[in-house]
Amino acid sequence: MAETRVHGLSFLMWLLTVGLGVVLVVGADASPLFIAVGAGAITIGQLISVPAPSGERHFLGIAAAVAVPLLAPDARTALVVFAFGMAGSWVVFAFRDRERRLLSSQFISELVAIWGFAAAYYGTIEIIDASAPVGDGPRLAAIAAGGLAWFVARAFMRSLVGLDRDDLSVRYLWLLALSDWSVVVSLLTAGALFGFAWPNMRWWALPVAGLPYAFSHLAFVRYNDTRITYGQTIRALAQIPEVAGLAPNGHSARTASLAIAVAQDIGMEPAEVAELEYAALMHDIGRITLNEPAILRAGYTDEDIARWGAQIIAEAPYLHRVAELVSDQHRPFRKAGQERDETVALASKVIKVASAFDKAQHDMGLPAVDALEQLHRGSAYEFDPEIVAALRRTLTHRGLLPANR
Repeated sequence: MAETRVHGLSFLMWLLTVGLGVVLVVGADASPLFIAVGAGAITIGQLISVPAPSGERHFLGIAAAVAVPLLAPDARTALVVFAFGMAGSWVVFAFRDRERRLLSSQFISELVAIWGFAAAYYGTIEIIDASAPVGDGPRLAAIAAGGLAWFVARAFMRSLVGLDRDDLSVRYLWLLALSDWSVVVSLLTAGALFGFAWPNMRWWALPVAGLPYAFSHLAFVRYNDTRITYGQTIRALAQIPEVAGLAPNGHSARTASLAIAVAQDIGMEPAEVAELEYAALMHDIGRITLNEPAILRAGYTDEDIARWGAQIIAEAPYLHRVAELVSDQHRPFRKAGQERDETVALASKVIKVASAFDKAQHDMGLPAVDALEQLHRGSAYEFDPEIVAALRRTLTHRGLLPANR
């Protein structure tokens, strides 16, 4: 039902966009060739994307859109190009081999953002230079204002709960979208360079704008590949205790999956969620020491395993924060006489809850509702009740608990 509503809304917005373009094109002071080329550039730009720090991909259509008002003879023509360009983008999104609801929400976000860019651009021009010929200074300021409006509008639309993922908090999605600022600056700069260079350099404007962007595009791709490889390495290391028979098979991956979902539900920052994921994957890495007979004879506690794991992880300086989270993940969320222990990181509390739930399900064989009830009974001291409540919402979203419980 939600998918149908989002797709229907995107189709309605497409119809309105086409209608607006048809209305504005009458009397527009530009050749059909300019309108066709500009709209085509925006549409084609929606076929090309660059990976961003948030894990999403940003489309190059905004780069083409930035150049349009710099080259169009008037605002009306630019708006026609925007309308037909985004109408073509809807067709591009509609026929991609991906989830229809996701593509529809992407189109809605991009459409609202592009009109935000247009409004901010021409609004700034009007404020700065209303009574004089528009120079490069006001246009540059207008691009900065329009780019900021585009970025904020897109981030806001992507943060709306239920647009893409109704299991994520608005705060998390908002912060996730804002983390892509470096990619956005690169795209806006490329479009502005082309728009300013074209009147004097003509086709040489393509390499002038394209080469710097190509280098930044390559940098973003390599960063994304490195991040993926890094995550795969962490996952491989996390499986060592399981392969050695010192931890339940799949426990680290299941704990990480639950912990990430809970962290996103409560609105943790994306950087904190990334650290939490690594810590959840490696929270049992200290168990590799249990193959030492001397340790088995002397006995050990959960605190010992957490400390040994943290010592192993801390050997990599980049993972220092992850080591701290692993060291604290065994600790109760409060002690007697305390409202809560503020020295225990929120991420560590999340890992503790996720790990305990998975063990109750897979080690003890309890159904989800009984495993969750066990955590509720431990909410007095061991498990943060707010985290347990977030876990309940996550399990409900995953269909493991009835929605009316």
